[in-house]
Amino acid sequence: MSQLLFPFDKPREIQSELVVDVQNAIQNKRHLIAHAPTGLGKTAATLGPALTAALDSGYNVFFLTPKHAQHQIAIETLQKIRARHGVKFGVADLIGKKWMCSMQGVDKLSSKEFNEFCKNMREDEKCPYFNAVYGKKSQLQGGAMQLVSELKGRGPLHAEELFSAAHENFCSYEIAALLGRDAQIVIADYFHIFQPSVRQFFLGRLRKELKNSVLIIDEGHNLPGRVREILSERLTSFVVDRAAKEANAFHFDDLVACLNYMSDAFDNLTKNYLSEGPENFVKKEEFISEVETSTGRDYDELIGDLEAAAIEIRKSAKKSFVGAVAEFLEKWQGDDIGFSRILKKKFLKSGKHFIEVSYNCLSPAISVGEVIKESVSTILMSGTLVPCEMYRDLLGFPVEKTDLKTYPSPFPPQNRLVLIEPSTTTKFTSRNTDEYKKIASECVGIVNTVPNNCAIFFPSYYIMQSVLPFLEGKLSKQLFIDRSDLTKQQRSALLAAFKNAASSGALLLAVQGGSMSEGIDLPGEFLKCVVVVGVPLASPDLATKSLIDFYDYKYNRGWDYGYIYPAMTRAIQAAGRCIRSPEDRGAVIFMDKRFAWGNYLKCIPPEWKAVTTRLVSEKIKKFFGNGKD
Repeated sequence: MSQLLFPFDKPREIQSELVVDVQNAIQNKRHLIAHAPTGLGKTAATLGPALTAALDSGYNVFFLTPKHAQHQIAIETLQKIRARHGVKFGVADLIGKKWMCSMQGVDKLSSKEFNEFCKNMREDEKCPYFNAVYGKKSQLQGGAMQLVSELKGRGPLHAEELFSAAHENFCSYEIAALLGRDAQIVIADYFHIFQPSVRQFFLGRLRKELKNSVLIIDEGHNLPGRVREILSERLTSFVVDRAAKEANAFHFDDLVACLNYMSDAFDNLTKNYLSEGPENFVKKEEFISEVETSTGRDYDELIGDLEAAAIEIRKSAKKSFVGAVAEFLEKWQGDDIGFSRILKKKFLKSGKHFIEVSYNCLSPAISVGEVIKESVSTILMSGTLVPCEMYRDLLGFPVEKTDLKTYPSPFPPQNRLVLIEPSTTTKFTSRNTDEYKKIASECVGIVNTVPNNCAIFFPSYYIMQSVLPFLEGKLSKQLFIDRSDLTKQQRSALLAAFKNAASSGALLLAVQGGSMSEGIDLPGEFLKCVVVVGVPLASPDLATKSLIDFYDYKYNRGWDYGYIYPAMTRAIQAAGRCIRSPEDRGAVIFMDKRFAWGNYLKCIPPEWKAVTTRLVSEKIKKFFGNGKD
């Protein structure tokens, strides 16, 4: 192998261990699941050896992330490699196609609606931006070729930079895809590779194959949930009603009647299956039979007619509810193995209800496993991959070809205090006013001792609101509260105000699993202490039960894989907002007796060296020097 293309002088001690493991995995065509703590430098440690191998062996490298923000770190790393080594290589950065589109109003569409709209616009030769790239006869245009050449010369570019350069005249996505054809590194989202139909289109556009590709999956703890979400489908009575109105507006009179009869099918299913509770399992054949009986139509013929109508509707509208119904009916005919089918009555804040029927993916390995099997090497990395065996099993990594590795933290251990407070709990059977008072009292003792900013992450908004009255008036810090109805802009403003209050000290209340608990950095004085109150276990509904049952059947680990470990991943992610660099000094407190139980405790990263104690306030005072950092 050639000299390692690394963005700095040399890897740090623990980082070099990850570098060597990535090199060996790629060279030996094996897979690696790497629990690599925050601050290790995972992006450089994986992209450096992967790029080196790509240039040596002609591989493609796909760096896959769950969020756009992580693309920037990868681009900056590659820019540093290029500047340091003077080596030329191609890079393409692609975010979701919808976010690279120049057409007005597409941001309001769902991904499925946008993909259908885009397809129709291209096929009807009505998109001026696509036509500027390929012309009306699918011939690559000179102007597009010139722009691609110019962008190649500028080196690794973030998708937003590419959009700025292309969007006024060209389809930014197609320009990025053209860059991708000659690129050794492609930065993309999970969706591009793990949604089967999207993958086929995406790889075809880039003229690349998985069998010649190395995959690096960033923030890999997100992958099981994201893939299950990608492969799941749902239809509500609300959408069926909207589809009937849409069909009427476009004068598809025969379909208006069918869709109204489908509403009757929902009513009949509700009477038959939800008489004793708000949800129930429903079989594939029973739903199909009810649709056919209510509408008087053959199921497949109905799908065909709905699809044909949706095509006509999308010629003058960007989205189609009729098309959404057709797509669900089509997907409903899928396999039973690895999926559950649930009918559920859901309630709005107004008290009104609607009916939802869902086809829920239980096994992300359905998609991920085949991708891993076909790739040269797949590297799954995150600071929250404990226990690694779970991710190997759930995602379909072949046991005999997969290495599991947990790396020590690069941070000085004396800079982090991790405690488990075992005298409180948010366990459902223990929830009462006295318990909320006790939780609040412990939190007040902690928060008033810590300098600068603190955050408390609750398992739900309900628990947060239950504890809040016993916090108010007792805190020495300014209070900031994340609410479920905040917009993205309001949440950003809240976070900025929280940071600005660091010098005098502030407290943020938020929920585990929410946007404030993952993907934000609060280094230094911006966050000195995180209190994780309670275990954010999923609601014990049929979706959760079916997940537990399936994982029990497949791995004999249903309770762990389907219930405890996903909750602990959310708790660990919230705790990880504190101590983001080797210079940071902070405390993490897990407040619930269950965190000290074996099955829960094993999910807390071993390098954190968590200590169970009832003397939390005293230990925090000592750690921060009686309130002086």
